[in-house]
Amino acid sequence: MGTRDSISMRFAEDNGVVVLDLRRCGVAELLELYQDFGRLCARETVRCALLKTADEDAEAHYALLDILRTIALIAQIPLRLRLAIVASSGRIAEVGQAMRAELRVLGCDAQVFCTEGEAERWLRAARSATRPPLGEVAAR
Repeated sequence: MGTRDSISMRFAEDNGVVVLDLRRCGVAELLELYQDFGRLCARETVRCALLKTADEDAEAHYALLDILRTIALIAQIPLRLRLAIVASSGRIAEVGQAMRAELRVLGCDAQVFCTEGEAERWLRAARSATRPPLGEVAAR
């Protein structure tokens, strides 16, 4: 199986949430995944994303910040993205926390979580908060 095939298998969508499975991927594949993710964000098709990490090089995750910063500057639009990072190690959690302030400036609300369940609950809460109640839709 080629690299492109393995990368496409690491993207999924679950109830409007783009899921990137970064577990068991090397640095080159991680960078390629982030580039693909950045292209999705540039087309404004991503509003919520879940990043699942493992024991990959923590410093490589700064590439996500670089890519999102480039997209926001080129497109000159806020990203309007909610990003949940499931940190599998303390070092990845540190990197995620270090990126949060800069991501927020770009229009990206990023949070770092220890478990996938916590991250999913946070994303679900955000998605339900942006939907108007059914009665409100009917009253308009």
